[in-house]
Amino acid sequence: MQTKETSVSDVNSRHCKPKYYKGTLCEFANDILTKGRGGGTVCRVCDIAPTILNDMKTRGVELLSKDVVVTQRQIFKYRNHPKTRKGANIPIEDYGVIEATLKDPTHIYEDTVQKRLVYVCSYPYQGNRLVKVVVEPNFKNQGVVVNLAKSWGIVQCENMRGGQYRLIR
Repeated sequence: MQTKETSVSDVNSRHCKPKYYKGTLCEFANDILTKGRGGGTVCRVCDIAPTILNDMKTRGVELLSKDVVVTQRQIFKYRNHPKTRKGANIPIEDYGVIEATLKDPTHIYEDTVQKRLVYVCSYPYQGNRLVKVVVEPNFKNQGVVVNLAKSWGIVQCENMRGGQYRLIR
């Protein structure tokens, strides 16, 4: 039986909306890690950046959803991630900066190394470091198309100036 939440049409009316968590990304992460599961919810962080939408249009790629989401899989992925030892993992209490990065990125890049179309948003963090959030548009998650914030971390500013990234904004 379909619930009202899973039958509401999305941007192009071909895809359903996922069941959204009501709260911040930090609250979502804390709930997931406390309960050990998310009950099928995803955390909707924001709409995709207009710069990404415009870049996709110039490439002739149709955006199938406007929502940028984080799934419970990403939360579990970064719980004990190896990045933590070298100081490149964002602590859960600082997950608000991930939201800020997605809502108002300082720069947006295209990752030219990835086989799929992937965008990287950056935002100042501490000192000469940035928060980097990778967004994969039109990601299919359990039959629903979303724009997935698939990874994040802390990087040095100079790491974003290499040949892997093409600056869009």
